[in-house]
Amino acid sequence: MSIYAELERREAEKCPVRVAVVGTGFFGGGLVRQLYRTPGLVPAVVANRTLERAQAALVAAGADPREIVVCTGPEEADAAIARGQFVVTNSLLLPAHVASINVVMEATGDVLVGTAVAVEAIHQGKHIVAANPETQATVGAVLQQMAEMAGVVYSDVDGDQPGLLKQLYDYVLTLGLTPVVAGNCKGVLKRYATPATQEAFARAHGLKPWIAAAAADGTKLNIEMAVVANATGMRPAVTGMVGPETTLASVLADFEQRGLLAAGPIVEYTLGIPNGVFVIGHSADPAVQREFRYLKMGDGPYYLLYRPQVLCHYEAPLSAAEAALHQCATIAPRGQPVAEVVAYAKRDLPAGQRLDGIGGFDCYGLIMAAEEAQRADLLPVGLASFARLTRPIPQDAPIPHDAVTFEEDNLVLALRRRQSRLATTANLGAA
Repeated sequence: MSIYAELERREAEKCPVRVAVVGTGFFGGGLVRQLYRTPGLVPAVVANRTLERAQAALVAAGADPREIVVCTGPEEADAAIARGQFVVTNSLLLPAHVASINVVMEATGDVLVGTAVAVEAIHQGKHIVAANPETQATVGAVLQQMAEMAGVVYSDVDGDQPGLLKQLYDYVLTLGLTPVVAGNCKGVLKRYATPATQEAFARAHGLKPWIAAAAADGTKLNIEMAVVANATGMRPAVTGMVGPETTLASVLADFEQRGLLAAGPIVEYTLGIPNGVFVIGHSADPAVQREFRYLKMGDGPYYLLYRPQVLCHYEAPLSAAEAALHQCATIAPRGQPVAEVVAYAKRDLPAGQRLDGIGGFDCYGLIMAAEEAQRADLLPVGLASFARLTRPIPQDAPIPHDAVTFEEDNLVLALRRRQSRLATTANLGAA
């Protein structure tokens, strides 16, 4: 039975999967709308720090304003859901405590909020499905371990590049091919983009300026590919990846010319193909090559599988369904990280500068092999917003740990230390 057929059955039986959505920006607002429209799923609780935005998201989805109630406690929320009402709250952690919620979906993009919501959901025995690769790239390994111990699913979403790539990667494996490249298609790269340079674009598309800046400067791309790397074991060939300029018709030739096919299994990206994701698979089997030639897949031994659509919140609800009905993650770390995203100075940074983090004015993130980042003791970009420089860092230089101080502790820093200890233990065990 397909997942959609299962959801239709749940709808007919009046037993929907109840989902809580935390964050109602571009992605979260669209997610509420799509959950409302998908049979067998219901956005039972919507949380946003600005209560009016949570209410507006449900109304935009089609909910009757008279069916929306503001709740401040879990028992009150459960009673409202039992009456068939929708719950809104400005407490981002409340949804994890509502007994009738099956899946908590978080869509803030904020590393600290994403971590706090994930930890609360896991502690309360809820599946957590996030549109937050920033959090997964920073502390995903330890969150995954916590989820496994609690018997719940920790996952990022379908519909965004990491989830789409993991599905395509798995599909290539089912064909009997060996994945050698997992690729993300990037339309434009402006390494020194800031919230100011991207403000007009952000306003036109209903985005927060920092999100638009992180997409333009390549940080989001590098974070997404680190998530893919840590879910598959694939690594970047070089720091920041290569990013060949190419077309769909010449991907295989261009990657082979640059030695990237032989370097695999790697994560990579392209410039020039405006949208989508791809996986390059390999087979040396003469029978496969003969039959794939007949099936119009080319002469081999490398084959391109391409997915042009990146539909974000339109597909994300399926990850909630997979978690609730099959206890399956769309994409999650499979162990200790093989890749990290390291903070680099976007401009000359003075001593004493409090870094503004992902999508800001101060730094951008580049993927590199985890052991290389650990050996050089470099600052993960997901921790940058908590750090203050103790010495100047020139433009385009990586920021080392010993050049920053953390003036206050928080959950992300605590979990990151725990994740580092787990990695050290695993490395000692392997030795």
